[in-house]
Amino acid sequence: MAVRSLTGAGVLCCLLVAGCGTQSRSAPGVERFDAHGRTYYIDGAGNWGFGVTDIQQGLRRAGYKGNIINYRWSPTFTPALDQTVGRAAARSRGRQLAREITAYLREYPGNKVNIIALSAGTGVAVWACENLEPPAEVNCLILLGSSLWAHYDMSKALANISGGVWVYYSPHDQVLSGPVKALGTIDGRIIADSAGLIGLHPPCGDGGKIHNIGWSPKWERYGWSGSHTDATSEPFVRQELARHILSEFPELPELLDEPDGQPDESDETPDGIADTDETLSNEWPTVQTLAVGE
Repeated sequence: MAVRSLTGAGVLCCLLVAGCGTQSRSAPGVERFDAHGRTYYIDGAGNWGFGVTDIQQGLRRAGYKGNIINYRWSPTFTPALDQTVGRAAARSRGRQLAREITAYLREYPGNKVNIIALSAGTGVAVWACENLEPPAEVNCLILLGSSLWAHYDMSKALANISGGVWVYYSPHDQVLSGPVKALGTIDGRIIADSAGLIGLHPPCGDGGKIHNIGWSPKWERYGWSGSHTDATSEPFVRQELARHILSEFPELPELLDEPDGQPDESDETPDGIADTDETLSNEWPTVQTLAVGE
């Protein structure tokens, strides 16, 4: 009897088949938040948790009332593997997320679903949009430090996005200009610019839906220094990203008033958000995490 060894890609395939056969289920007590819409956050390769808490707190402080879901897709929790042999897993989890969003919108027709994604997670987000079943649509797609190819064909995804796509990019992103160029973009382009470096410029146009926003020193006071992950900082989420999601964006006070860039400690904490990551008010649930296999 022949004994076959599993390669790294083979192990990933086994994990994928075992882990992605069921639809994610909502955590207890979040149904009342689903009535106000959903926003998914998709972390980058490795799912190391960059931005998970900041995205939630930034949206809550801006007044978002919907369900916030941390959608985990990594089968290896190792960035280099996820970015290379894990590409099939990323596409599969994108398709699974599309099914989940489609089912949610059947239950809550007319509600809005948004996606915020970081780095390799932007590929998962785009593939989710591509695989939605009409009439299901994503309202708003926000791509941060995207490791998707800068000239990726977005035509299929854009057909299922009712609002717009906001791409925050920085030429100072050393992760995208270094390791990602060597390993390849999340869609498999080697030695190619990522959207997170120069913006997203699909070959067939974007119908006016894609908005490329380059880094500027003005964003530093809100925590985005132009590096790979800090566009997920709570002040930046609250002051900038939330305005794409909220239909009525409130006039918020300046968060960073000190000349040295430190937060103004006099800012009051809005109702329903605690001052520490460890304890959040009972008014809002902690961010719901949906992992591979749930």
